[in-house]
This record gives sequence, C-alpha cells and structure tokens, in this order.
Amino acid sequence: MNLLKSGLALLILAACDSPHPAFNAVQRQTITVQGSTFQIRIRNDIAEAIRTNFEFNPKSRAIFPKATKAIEMVSGCKVVPDSMEGDPALVRARIDCP
Repeated sequence: MNLLKSGLALLILAACDSPHPAFNAVQRQTITVQGSTFQIRIRNDIAEAIRTNFEFNPKSRAIFPKATKAIEMVSGCKVVPDSMEGDPALVRARIDCP
C-alpha cells in the first residue's frame, strides 16, 4: 500500500511542471527572476511560464510581474497588457514581437 501511495505521489509531482499539450514539442528555457524559477515556452504569439521552485504561499500579484519579466527576457518581446492568465504556478500570456 505504501508503495502505491509513493508511486501516486511521484506521478503527481512529475506532472507539476508539464506544459499544456500545445507546448509539448516546444523547447523550454529556464530562467530565474528575483528568486522565482520559470520554464518558459514560446509558441507563435503565446508564452507559457511554469514556476518550478518552491515558494511559501505565493500570490499571483507577486508572481505575475516576475513571470512577465521572464517571458520578456526569453522571448525578446513585450507581454501584451492584460493578457496574462493563470495562477502562481502556471502563467500564459500573449506577446507582441516587432
């Protein structure tokens, strides 16, 4: 029974940094901004930022600006205002590239 619980917990934890299916084949780039580590994937004009480090009780209002900076640093593009959606673990945003 303990082996089953351990296996289930490992499976759940492994899924924590899995991208959306639309981003599966997209190369990721890892970047740390002000103590938050993100895996960034860019596909067309959409960016996905998955936070991979532990932070005690993270809030969207603290994580979204960091995710914005991470996306902009990796993509070289600007995040479209008011396009961010998600939660402190996974953020998606539209980007505007010149």
